[in-house]
Amino acid sequence: MEFNKALDGLPKIVKILIAIFLPIITWIYRLINDIAGGVKTIPLVLDILSWLFFIPGIVSWVMDIIDSITANRFFLWEDWIK
Repeated sequence: MEFNKALDGLPKIVKILIAIFLPIITWIYRLINDIAGGVKTIPLVLDILSWLFFIPGIVSWVMDIIDSITANRFFLWEDWIK
């Protein structure tokens, strides 16, 4: 969880650059978020599928970029499935 808190405290431009060039960091961020708050099964499965298959990976990468620019945070699947 300290990893997520450290990423949340970064400036907006750094979050945007991480979302564009280091998607593995945002994937780790989502995994930690899914596991730390009690295992959230559906978001966890979507996170795993996003790195096993091309289309969910592209969706999560684009959503990371959009959320970093508009909301100054990284994308979480649980925001979509509430």
